[in-house]
Amino acid sequence: MTKAYVEHVALFVTDIEWYIDFFQTTLNCTERMRKEEPGQPRQVWLYGGIQLIENTDPQPTGKLGHLGIMADNQKAALEKIKTYDVKPLPQGENWWQLPDGLCIEILQANPGTVKDVLDIVPWQ
Repeated sequence: MTKAYVEHVALFVTDIEWYIDFFQTTLNCTERMRKEEPGQPRQVWLYGGIQLIENTDPQPTGKLGHLGIMADNQKAALEKIKTYDVKPLPQGENWWQLPDGLCIEILQANPGTVKDVLDIVPWQ
């Protein structure tokens, strides 16, 4: 049987530093790699599978509809999210729209599964 998982999801954002701070503060998705080359957009990869690509065009093509994010403590994450200038969405208390229009859904993971998933080394 074939097994697969999402390694990262790339997102175009206009303020890359805001997003780095947001994901680190609310969900502890810290920076794992940064790529900055002259003439190219800055790119940052976060632990947890998120790639941010800085784009000064507010309407890039291919922008993701939403991210579904499993959290080991959904309630704590949602409380931290509420401290940011974000908009609640009608889908429920765990849905939020961020400044560039990205929508996120914060889901409660089963006990222990977040650690198990983050401990996976896919290339071994």
